[in-house]
This record gives sequence, structure tokens and C-alpha cells, in this order.
Amino acid sequence: MLGMTGYSFKENYLSEVYFSTEVKSVNHRFLDINVAMPYFLNSLELKVRDYIKKRLCRGKVEVSIHIKVKEGGCAVNVDLNAAKQYYDALTSVISTLNIKDEVKLFHLTKFDDIFIVDKKRDYSEYWDDIERSLDYNIAQILEMKRAEGDRTKKDLFNIIDSIRDDIKTIKEKTPELEKYLYDTIKNKIQEMLGDKVDEVRILNEVGALVSRSCINEEIERLQIHIDQFISISNEDFEVGKRLDFICQEMHREINTIGSKIFDAVLTGNVISIKNSIEKIREQIRNIE
Repeated sequence: MLGMTGYSFKENYLSEVYFSTEVKSVNHRFLDINVAMPYFLNSLELKVRDYIKKRLCRGKVEVSIHIKVKEGGCAVNVDLNAAKQYYDALTSVISTLNIKDEVKLFHLTKFDDIFIVDKKRDYSEYWDDIERSLDYNIAQILEMKRAEGDRTKKDLFNIIDSIRDDIKTIKEKTPELEKYLYDTIKNKIQEMLGDKVDEVRILNEVGALVSRSCINEEIERLQIHIDQFISISNEDFEVGKRLDFICQEMHREINTIGSKIFDAVLTGNVISIKNSIEKIREQIRNIE
């Protein structure tokens, strides 16, 4: 069982470039990947996404990659044609509006397309280094997610123990309730009809009514769901959605039990189980 929260940051220094990788993961129903990187690394975005998809199954994941070429690692080119066009345009504005000013160099430096940093190099050559850095990030995040999952699993098992206690109480008192229901219905029928109805027929009819109120099958299915919940919780990956489905089935069974029980004390146990299931569903929203 893994949680969905984790964070990792790594810096890397190569001969020509410095780059960093940062990965954040938070709770989310599905796997949602956001990648932020310089435009000249866009060719690597699909590789980053595929890399994450193979290692994480659920959560909102933000990946940031920053890269900086060391001094001397790139060339700066000047587009003189563009510079002249900007100069002429600014001169025209000054002349037309009778502005008492003149075009200076610092005006031209504000236009990014005049001074061009040569970043046309093939940055895909750094993919192996970026991948190794992401390996470090994911290893750290998985460690955090595993620790979170262990804490959550401990809480879930405590809640499951509480549900088992409530089921035990209901199961132990069920035969007593069935006998009480049987005797009550039988006496009511006899009071209403007296000796007009055959005793065997009365017993058959009462038995059929009591059988429809029996909750043994629901209790058995509820216990099976709990065993499945425990088994899946001990797995490592992609357990959250399956656990949520089992909770839905558990809720269905306890609703049926609640509709058949007429004892005030056991109704309290039914409500307790419903509350416990809701607590579980809240917890597993944090599980991958």
C-alpha cells in the first residue's frame, strides 16, 4: 500500500550544463502529470511523461526540469537586421510624437529577438542524465509514499477491528432475536385467529417470515469483503480504487442488515459499522 504524497529535488552539475529535477506528488483520483521545462527541452516532454506513467499509478504529479548552460557553453548572436528595424521604428515614433529623446542601446536590449542565445544544440543528449536524476526523485518519493501507506494501513486495520467487533456482537445476538421474532409473530397470529388455523400452518408461515428477516448471509458476505480488504491492503500498487469498491459492497450489506434488524442496541452497532466504512473511504482517498 502506497500513499500519494511525496517530494524530491536533485541538482546535477555536468561539464557544460547545470540542471535540476523536481517532482511533487499529491492526492488525486487519477494520474495527472504536469511537466514544466524550458522550451528548448520540449522534445523530451513525452519521454518524461512516459517515464512517470511507468512508475506512478495515481496522483497529481508535477515535474519541473531547469537547465542552465555554463559560461562559455553557448554563443550569443545578434540579428542586426531586426535591430535596424526596431531602431527605425523607435526613431519614427520619436519623430512623429515630437518626443525629446533618442534611441539608445538599452532600448534595443529589451527586444528578445535581437540578441539570440544559441540553444539549438541537441539537448536530447542529456536525457540519460535527466533520467538518472528522475530515478533519484522517484526513489525518494516512493519511500515517502510507502511510509504514508504504512501509517494509513495501520489506521485502516484498527477501523476494521472495530467493524469486526460490531459484527461479532450482531452475530452473537442474532439467534436470540430470531427466536423473539418467531415467538412474537406466532403469538400475535394465535391471538387474532385463535384455534381457527392449523398449528402446522402457523408454524410454517411464521418460519417463512422469520427466514426473510435472517441476516446470516449478509453477515457472511460482509466478513468475506473484510477478508478481501485485508488481502488487497497488503499489496503494494494500485489498491485504492479496489478498496473503495469493496467499501461500497460492505456498505450495501450493512444497509440490508440494518433494514432487517429491529433491536435498538444492534441498530447502534449497524450505525457504528456505517461510520467506520465512511472513515475507511476517507482514508483510502490518500492511497494510490
